[in-house]
Amino acid sequence: MRARHTLALAFALTALTAGCTQKTPEPKEAGNGGTPSVSQPPTWEGKGDEEAAMKRATRALNAVEPEGASREDSGTATLAHGLDRSFMVKGDRPYTFDIACQAAAPQTVALILERGDAESEWVVECGDREADQFNIPAGAPFTVTVTPAKRETDGLILWRLNTVAPEDVQDCDDDIKGCGN
Repeated sequence: MRARHTLALAFALTALTAGCTQKTPEPKEAGNGGTPSVSQPPTWEGKGDEEAAMKRATRALNAVEPEGASREDSGTATLAHGLDRSFMVKGDRPYTFDIACQAAAPQTVALILERGDAESEWVVECGDREADQFNIPAGAPFTVTVTPAKRETDGLILWRLNTVAPEDVQDCDDDIKGCGN
């Protein structure tokens, strides 16, 4: 135990010392012909971070998937590109559209569900342990739009479309039209 404590103290002192000795570049002044500095959006440090984010998003999707669900479609998109896709929902069983996102920094995305004249807008928080789940009745095709991130930031969106048993539908049975106020 003592070795771990000593090792942790050594790492802390190294980090503190490194932070004090690194020179932070000064932004150039516009009057001197330079350009002012622009902060860069947070990024993932290599492929490992992206793979870990993919695993977390998959766990979030699995956390909300009903036991009797039948996967109809699934996919991945980046936060930078967003999502704009139409889905066919035939038959008589209800559907769920499940979505999870992960990002290099705290992030929310706007999700729009549309069918005919009906439209609903939702906010999805990236990094949640459980995916957001939306109930969609069978019928006409519907469209899902996730607005692309305003800044180029590392992040991904995982989604699934499942058919489910009617008894697996909780709360509102149509998250596009809504269920009253």
